[in-house]
Amino acid sequence: MAIVLAGHNSSLRLLGISTVAGNQTVDKVTLNALGVVDAAGMQHINVYKGQSRPLMRSLPILCPEIHGDSGLDGPEGRALLPAGNKLAQPGKAVLHMYSFIMEAFRQGGRLQKVRVICTGALSNVALLVSLYPEVIPRIEVVLMGGAIGVGNTGPVMEFNIQTDPEAAKIVFECGAPVVMLPVELTHTALVTPDVLNRISAELVGNTPFLHLVKRLLLYFAESYKTVFKFDSPPLHDPCAVAYVIAPELFQVELMRVDIETVSELTAGQTVCDVWHQSSKPKNVSVAQSMDVSKFWDLMINALKAANEVSPLNKK
Repeated sequence: MAIVLAGHNSSLRLLGISTVAGNQTVDKVTLNALGVVDAAGMQHINVYKGQSRPLMRSLPILCPEIHGDSGLDGPEGRALLPAGNKLAQPGKAVLHMYSFIMEAFRQGGRLQKVRVICTGALSNVALLVSLYPEVIPRIEVVLMGGAIGVGNTGPVMEFNIQTDPEAAKIVFECGAPVVMLPVELTHTALVTPDVLNRISAELVGNTPFLHLVKRLLLYFAESYKTVFKFDSPPLHDPCAVAYVIAPELFQVELMRVDIETVSELTAGQTVCDVWHQSSKPKNVSVAQSMDVSKFWDLMINALKAANEVSPLNKK
């Protein structure tokens, strides 16, 4: 859904997509990104396979209990997306990220930062700013991840940060502006029955693409209800894209956020100084709330645009 929103909103120019191990292995995540690009009529957007493991830990934390064995399962418990013809581009993702960012910054007259939107582990971005520190003043990092309080895959840890805490620490402390959309905020972007009805009503025709969207959301609903007891599931990742499109929909607060990397109990915790007691410099703008209704306006408009061009509807 984040890819659909980024690719079907006229205020954004999507430069490319890099993948990273997380919900599933990087190979499966890359296949899913390629499938979404193809299904959403975005074949002009290139996909680059990124890091297969965390920077300093042996294996990524996978999450099949939420996203299924494929990383994007349907209600039947198998891969949701049809196989497409598009392939990932050759080469290391971080090298392409650097090239795209520097060229886009140059084309923008060196006045406007390039937004790096992160909806998974921060391994790729940590490598980017470590290998190419010259990009730091040229980017803003907007990420879905972290928690102010209670986590989702640990008592105080959110999955995207927990799976590579050292990478998160590098990114949070690199000096680039960072905006964090924590789970407290994304848990307000709920796919309620009213939202599902609106999607069905506004996407023209009883199309294969509409069926794809509904099946994806229905699987996510069942898994979230089973694991987290939510009556309606949250749509996490598009919140980060929505912030870049319309930051006025969000209330944010600049504060100090540190990443716990050592504790056996809480490695991956985003330690948010909500009372501004730390003597360290404030380094992260943490989103506190958003206009949920207008968020869904953006998301549904993007789904409508994708539905009009999806090759799935022409088969």
